[in-house]
Amino acid sequence: MRGRGHAEDGTVCQDRTQYLSRGGVQAICLSDGAGTATRSEYGAQAITDAGSRFLVDNFEELIANDDGRAVKEAVSQHLLGVLARTADRLGCQVADLAATFLAVAVSGDRFIAVHTGDGVIGYVKDGTLRLMSSPDNSEFANQTTFVTTRGAATSTRLFRGETDEISGFIVMSDGTGASLYNSRSATLARACSTLISVVGRAPTAQVRNPTFKKQLRRVVDTTIRNRTKDDCSLAILARASNAGHLDTP
Repeated sequence: MRGRGHAEDGTVCQDRTQYLSRGGVQAICLSDGAGTATRSEYGAQAITDAGSRFLVDNFEELIANDDGRAVKEAVSQHLLGVLARTADRLGCQVADLAATFLAVAVSGDRFIAVHTGDGVIGYVKDGTLRLMSSPDNSEFANQTTFVTTRGAATSTRLFRGETDEISGFIVMSDGTGASLYNSRSATLARACSTLISVVGRAPTAQVRNPTFKKQLRRVVDTTIRNRTKDDCSLAILARASNAGHLDTP
């Protein structure tokens, strides 16, 4: 969702999200375009499109590879290659497309999560809300790593594990994090559990109902968006309460 600050100065929304389900693998991706990059909304779109496809198409290989550094390098190089082609098409520099990358992919009882830059990844396990990956802001809140940053793979976080007792994942941009994440205590707001639970309880048909999406959008617009001028986005992958698979709004 476009932030209040961007609405005031006429800047387009630079956050993008993507969901992809194929071949038994589900993936959610989020990217926050850099405010200092001139075409970052295009970078964020390219990153979420390419990132979701890469995780879904290569899930088994990424899970089976014991070399975490190689996995992070493979993801980073793939996204950089996509951004290079996007820059050629737009006639700009790759740096003009700078954006973050947060993603979670699930298949069966396994998951993989990748995080480059700021934003937050959380999850609920055994009924308890937990932090998986915190913002990468170095020593300054307004500085972070982007996919286009030299050596970005080094600071990229990689998580892999089993989904046993995990009822859902939530990924959010730093704008949404202003409301749902406490950087001092490194904790997530209870609202994250509520959002995951709401998505998990909703029948699949209802999740796809525009009315339900409007309800979620209203929460972001009235509760989250008013606490920041930045763009606000989040993606949720929740286990259906009456089934073994995960749903997303």
